[in-house]
Amino acid sequence: MASRKRASVLVGAGMLAGLLAGVVIAQPANQEKPDKRAIYEAVQKMSAPGPEHKYLEPFVGSFTQEILYEAGGGPPVTIEGVATGKWVLGDRFVQMNANSTPREEMRFESINFFGYDTGRKKYTAIGLDTGGTYAVFAEGDYEPRLKTWTLEGETEEPGVGRLPFRFVLQVMPDKSIVHEVLFKLPGSEEYKQVAKTVYRRK
Repeated sequence: MASRKRASVLVGAGMLAGLLAGVVIAQPANQEKPDKRAIYEAVQKMSAPGPEHKYLEPFVGSFTQEILYEAGGGPPVTIEGVATGKWVLGDRFVQMNANSTPREEMRFESINFFGYDTGRKKYTAIGLDTGGTYAVFAEGDYEPRLKTWTLEGETEEPGVGRLPFRFVLQVMPDKSIVHEVLFKLPGSEEYKQVAKTVYRRK
């Protein structure tokens, strides 16, 4: 997983370098110095958000959170939190910051980024939280009719090994968002829900 994350960073840097190289090569050979404004405008045009980004708008705003966490076969644990989503990096991604409420005994903080990769034609999610020292990455598709994203990835869990996981996020009629986290556990071909978060608009 670590090598994959590092590769993702290197690929991103390489894509930017390629964009810049293409712009510089396109400039006249007799030009004394690069036209930084022209380079900037060309890069912005090539890396601009697409129409698919508009579907991420439901993640923007202020929410309360109710997290149902499956704790080892017993009854689900309910965790209360709050979250705020905002557009970042020129409306290319939605950054959602969340944390537990002051009265919540199970403290947590998280940062999630939701985006759309116009090159791969996939929606993406990157998640970080105080439950681990690693990031998770998932990608997949959006079904407009159902207002549902299905994103998949793989994570390394201590004592278990690599586990495929799935995020299913759906915008409900009341504009709340349901985010299910499912894992494919060792020895099983089916995904099992381990957590469900309901975001309700304040």
